[in-house]
Amino acid sequence: MKCPKCLFENRSEVIFCEECGTKFELICPGCGAKVPSDRKFCGNCGCNLQPDQSISDINSETKAFPIALSVDDQPSDNCASIGERKYVTILFSDLSGYTAMSEKLDPEEVKAITNRIFGEAAQIISKYDGFVEKYVGDAVMAVFGIPETHEDDPLRAIRAAREIHNLIDSISPEVEKTIGRSIFMHTGINTGLVVTDEVNMEKGTHGLTGDPINLASRLCDLANSSEILVGHLTQKQSEGHFNFEALDPNKIKGKSESVKIYRLLSAKEIPLSIHRLSGLRADLIGRKAEMDKLGDAVEQLRAGKGTVFSIYGDAGTGKSRLVEEFKATLDPKEIQWREGHSYPYSHNIPYFPLINLFKKAFQIEEGDSQEKIGKKIESSVENLITKNENVAHYIKSLFSLGHPGIEEVSPDFWKVQLQKAIHSILLALTQRSPTVIFLDDLHWGDPSSIELLRSLIAEFRYNAIFLCAYRPPFTLFPSNLADGMKKVYQELPLHDLSPSETQDMLQSLLKTKDIPVDLRRFVQRKVEGNPFYLEEVINDLIESDTLSNENGMWKLTKPITKLDISSTIHGIISARIDRLDKETKRILQEASVIGRNFLYEILKKITTQKDQLESHIDKLKRFDVVREKSFQPDLEYYFKHAIIQEVVYNSLLKKERQEIHECIGLVIENLFQERLAEFFETISFHFKRGKSLYKAIDYLMQSGMKSLKRYSVEESHQYYKEAYDILALNNSETAPDVELLIELLNTWAPVFYYRGNFRDLEALLKKHLDQADSLKNKEKLGMFYLWLGISLWGRLSLDESYQYLRKALLLGEKIGSNRVIGYASAWLPWTCIELGLPKEALAHGEKARRMSDYFKSDYYPYYQSLDCNGYAYWVLGESEKIREHGKALLDFGEKNSSIRAVTWGYYVEGWSYMATGDFPSAIRYNKMAIAASADPFYSQFPKLSLGMSYISDGQYDKAREPLEDVLMNARSLGSEILGTASQAFLAVL
Repeated sequence: MKCPKCLFENRSEVIFCEECGTKFELICPGCGAKVPSDRKFCGNCGCNLQPDQSISDINSETKAFPIALSVDDQPSDNCASIGERKYVTILFSDLSGYTAMSEKLDPEEVKAITNRIFGEAAQIISKYDGFVEKYVGDAVMAVFGIPETHEDDPLRAIRAAREIHNLIDSISPEVEKTIGRSIFMHTGINTGLVVTDEVNMEKGTHGLTGDPINLASRLCDLANSSEILVGHLTQKQSEGHFNFEALDPNKIKGKSESVKIYRLLSAKEIPLSIHRLSGLRADLIGRKAEMDKLGDAVEQLRAGKGTVFSIYGDAGTGKSRLVEEFKATLDPKEIQWREGHSYPYSHNIPYFPLINLFKKAFQIEEGDSQEKIGKKIESSVENLITKNENVAHYIKSLFSLGHPGIEEVSPDFWKVQLQKAIHSILLALTQRSPTVIFLDDLHWGDPSSIELLRSLIAEFRYNAIFLCAYRPPFTLFPSNLADGMKKVYQELPLHDLSPSETQDMLQSLLKTKDIPVDLRRFVQRKVEGNPFYLEEVINDLIESDTLSNENGMWKLTKPITKLDISSTIHGIISARIDRLDKETKRILQEASVIGRNFLYEILKKITTQKDQLESHIDKLKRFDVVREKSFQPDLEYYFKHAIIQEVVYNSLLKKERQEIHECIGLVIENLFQERLAEFFETISFHFKRGKSLYKAIDYLMQSGMKSLKRYSVEESHQYYKEAYDILALNNSETAPDVELLIELLNTWAPVFYYRGNFRDLEALLKKHLDQADSLKNKEKLGMFYLWLGISLWGRLSLDESYQYLRKALLLGEKIGSNRVIGYASAWLPWTCIELGLPKEALAHGEKARRMSDYFKSDYYPYYQSLDCNGYAYWVLGESEKIREHGKALLDFGEKNSSIRAVTWGYYVEGWSYMATGDFPSAIRYNKMAIAASADPFYSQFPKLSLGMSYISDGQYDKAREPLEDVLMNARSLGSEILGTASQAFLAVL
């Protein structure tokens, strides 16, 4: 609370209101000033503190809710909610001229005037369903949006402020005759997220904390007499109803950046509005053209010709509804339906929508053991593909089920073979009968799935309709590529309904053409054509008893012009959710933490409302915020719209979210003990947002390793980064934490290498070099030196690279670590060759080859020793030796399914032809290496060699493209080992 004299924010000595018993403050510790003993109102309940009027009289007139200053009270049984994050609008209104009035008038006269002002102000605030939180001297603070959110709380606050200002304007002439000057109000209004403590309607208490409160107070201080200043969010949500003047951004005390401020000018003559949500269901309106195109595609499908559709639009435009209606037109006996979904938490889980699709297609249940899942996949694949070879094994690997035949293959080879397996499955599915494959919410899709989907569509060969739904700004194909696929690819953008379509939808919702005129006008003027929004507007009017059905006729129970609708869908949803009883609302909040789709079994294990869970879910279904998704193989529900889940989730306090996430993580960990690898990503998602941060780090690292094995490099990088960020934020220097950090960096480093990003790898490792040097675990230290040496090689810091690679080798020999010795020996040759030490390079390469016997499933040291020695022989000009190593690499790569070894085999053979001056053959082998590579970084090496070969063969015009590609890539990632060479060759062109 502010001292009314010096505005010092204080928590001072406390006394009690004699009328209501609520605490309020009396002494300011900032300046020692005493709050006037003739205080007009209790600072918490708004009641008149004078004996001539009772508390019941004031409360019956104002309906203002008192607010306790203490946040220590325990909630009673009458609590509407305990601890929520809510968007509210705060109003601070201050009286200018109070001091002059106090000087010129008798205290009794001052009391009479201020009683009138604040009594009538409280009534105005109450009229707009706000509550007076406190009075501070000559100022009032009011809050709109608690206990119940209103969709138009910013509008209500502005209207209340304008009426309070008008009230003072009407009183001012009387006061001016006596004190010789006018009195005015000046007001600040701000909207934002606050945390509520106890909301108790019996006691009338609302505990609030949050920065929006402070900013509203500052805006009030900045306002001149009769001015109303508002914050950015308030202005944004009210600009359809009021005219504002943008002021210069102001540097507000306590804010690091300048704040946007707006001065209220006037009300708009014709208010505008935007969107909102519902529970009645309308027919599909305004989508005939889209349905016709989908219907035409079905006819083409019957003729054996497939089509791909991108269905995209903003939230609420009806993507899911369009797909639902289309599905209802299909005969399941003729056309099979398959679907896969993405979710916000799945954007880094490689191939998630396809895993989701296969899980449904193969009837995999959440309670299935690993063995049962494996058998279901094998039998399903066998039914689809007679000669499935390794198809089932690669599909099983998506579910983290290993197989000796594929566990040891390189990640890039695994990726290629997996994509072939997925293609085989989809081809077999669609050949069995015409098929629709629906992939929903692809804006949350992982990069690997999007890359695969694009490649499948680019060479579309399925007897199927692919429906790909997503929200902008994501796009499945850039427009230039989409134009080239017009034979199979169509885009169906969904826009808002036209005014006439909106009226048609209104009639459909209410099942009558006899619509109240005022409602028609209201919808026409205030509700735009977002179908989801319109549905919720109508339902909200019904639920608030503003629109009722009497004897089959719809009637407005009060003038609709007095009911302002929120300009945001979020506001509508918040208002609807606030109407639920606290137990049902709690279950909805718990479900929102699980995700948009939630299994009954998991919700049952985490909820605090176990006894009445089914009845509450039935209520949520009737309320039409959740729906049943499937009974088999598991009972599953989903939120009607993703926005509902987001709004409900964000209504929870961070602490509560954290506790529920933690509980979900533990439940999934316990439920799926035998299949943990399948759920690494999901478990890490919940633990990261829960309390067990070390568990989160562990599961994030395992998710990173799992993604890298699938050659999903970007997803892997993101998981490691999330784990690193948690550790970095912890900033612990304990020995276990430092060891964990270095282990994380060592396992993360290959991801940087696969991406060719030496600049960021060097910076990251050098940042933690001192911590690594303090390690007692010397093997981890040796691997750290190794990766630092590799990063320095990539940056062309060769002397320093040699230094750290040698340190790694010597440390490995000292502690007898075959791993460190093998890797250091495999990498030292590259630095040695660049330093002009080819013979030392050969010695290290031979050592790496000998050490490779110690690596059962890690082929890297072996084939690295072959390609580095091939490079050394190229420097020495021994063409036969070069070719010998190239052939060995090719044989090894083909035998062990190593795409990298195959790539290097062609590349090294290309060197042998360059050494003998056979440049056409060198060009041919380098092209073969580029074609073989599944690794963007590895392909840069043969591209550089290709450019060199073109120059040597006199084909200068063809040399530029590969060399410029290498240079651009090298500059973006800090790979000077490639960039410097490509730049040098480009200089001769």
